[in-house]
Amino acid sequence: MIGFFIKKAFYDGWDNLLQIILLNVVIVVIGAGGIFLAQEVSTYAVLSIGILVAVFIAEGIIMMAVSGVMARIADFKSFNFMDFLTAVRGTWLHGLLYALVCGGVFLVFTITMPYYARLGSLFGFVLAVMIFWIAVITVLSIQWFLPIRSQLEKNFLKAIKKCFIIFFDNPGFSLFMFFYTVVVLLLSCVIVLIVPGFAGTILAQNDAFRLRMYKYDWIEKNPGLDFKTARKSIPWEELLAEDQEIVGSRTFKSFFFPWKY
Repeated sequence: MIGFFIKKAFYDGWDNLLQIILLNVVIVVIGAGGIFLAQEVSTYAVLSIGILVAVFIAEGIIMMAVSGVMARIADFKSFNFMDFLTAVRGTWLHGLLYALVCGGVFLVFTITMPYYARLGSLFGFVLAVMIFWIAVITVLSIQWFLPIRSQLEKNFLKAIKKCFIIFFDNPGFSLFMFFYTVVVLLLSCVIVLIVPGFAGTILAQNDAFRLRMYKYDWIEKNPGLDFKTARKSIPWEELLAEDQEIVGSRTFKSFFFPWKY
C-alpha cells in the first residue's frame, strides 16, 4: 500500500504541477510577507506579534482550503480557482480553529516541557517525559486533520477526535507519513517551498488518507471477522486494484512528452 501511495502522490503532483506551484506561491508570499512586515515593526512588540498571529491564522485558513481542493485531486477529480475560493468560504472558520489549535499545542509543549525539565527533580523529569510523548502523539495525530476534515468529517471537534483514532489504529503508517512530510518539505526548501511544498504535502496526506479508508470500508463490509484478525488480513491488492488501473504506469519520457503517448 505504501509503495502505491508514493506512486499515486507523485503522479497526482506531477499532473497538477501548475496548480500546486500557484498555491505554494500564495502560501509562501503570505508567510514571507508577514514575517518581513513583523520584522519591520519589531520595535512595537505587540503589533509585531499581532501580525505574526494574523499571518499564522491566514495560513491555517489557506491550508484548510488547499486541502479541500487537494482532496478532489486525490479522488481523481480536477479543480479550478473558483473551487479554491469556494473552499476558502466554506472552511475558513475551521482553518482558523486549526491554526489556533496548532499554535496552542506548540506553545503549551514548548513552554511546559523545558519548565519541568529544568526542575532538576525526578518528578520534573517524569513530567517532562510524559509531556514529550503526549506531544509526539498529538503531532502524529493532528497531521490527519486536514484530510479528515476535507474527506470525512465536517464537525470540527469530531474531526479532531478522529485524528487520534486514526493514529492509534495506524501508528506505524502515521509515523511514516510524518517522516514523509518532513523529507518532502526539506527537499522543497531547495526551491523555496514552491515544489512540492505545502500544497504537495497536503495532497500526499489526502492521498494517504483516502487509500487508508479502504481498510475501514472492507472491515465494515466484513462484520463477521474479528477486528484484530481483520486488520492483519486486509487484501490491499484487491482494494487498490481499481485505483492502480486508473493511475497506471508511465515511462520517463511520458512525464515530459505526454502528448506522444
